[in-house]
Amino acid sequence: MFQPPACGPNRNGCRRNIHVLPPLLLLLLYSSLKASLAARPKGPGQTHLNSIRIDGDISLGGLFPVHARGHDGKPCGELKKEKGIHRLEAMLFALDRINNDNNLLPNITLGARILDTCSRDTHALEQSLTFVQALIEKDGTDVKCLGGGAPIITKPERVVGVIGASSSSVSIMVANILRLFKIPQVSYASTAPELSDNTRYDFFSRVVPPDTYQAQAMVDIVKAMRWNYVSTVASEGNYGESGVEAFIQKSREDGEYICPDTAILPLL
Repeated sequence: MFQPPACGPNRNGCRRNIHVLPPLLLLLLYSSLKASLAARPKGPGQTHLNSIRIDGDISLGGLFPVHARGHDGKPCGELKKEKGIHRLEAMLFALDRINNDNNLLPNITLGARILDTCSRDTHALEQSLTFVQALIEKDGTDVKCLGGGAPIITKPERVVGVIGASSSSVSIMVANILRLFKIPQVSYASTAPELSDNTRYDFFSRVVPPDTYQAQAMVDIVKAMRWNYVSTVASEGNYGESGVEAFIQKSREDGEYICPDTAILPLL
């Protein structure tokens, strides 16, 4: 049983209130410590929240929607298994296969810095600044140690390329930053036609076809069914809205009289 330390008598009744103060102080100290740790900047060797770091000779960046969008001011929501965790595991599996095969990259080990986009473009942009930190020159001429010597600034690992992102809106946001530092980006799921513009996204590539092919297939189905009025339902963002625009454009290019009725729904 907890025994409070003795203290001298006073007018405030120290002996009577000492049993109540320790639990309250512990609770306050715990809350303060938790808040300070959450707000403390990460030093060298420390990982960010919702991130994976694998050491290697060459580091690749990764962007995956492990969590859905958060609500009520929270950046991240519930876990996304199929489109988030499964794709993340696929990249980790590929890294293991490459590192365990001596014929592919002999004497070279691939590392990774994988971040969670939380299915939000602004959050992904903030996280992606980690990829370019090693390429930003820091001026330490005005910083001196206590002994008068120059400080030793440890740079984070350099990322030679980025795998991701999933959502087109996230890939567009991140591509605008990575192209400034000439970091290649390869997406596994972004299909917005806007990303096909090589003048704006010259360091971006993808392994999936753009939405224009989907739009052409939709037009072909409408023509085969001899419909002249269709309703389209799209998600809010570059993927859904650009897809509907591509569908309307393709229908006009084919000379078909199709009247589309479009409804844009917000992402949940």
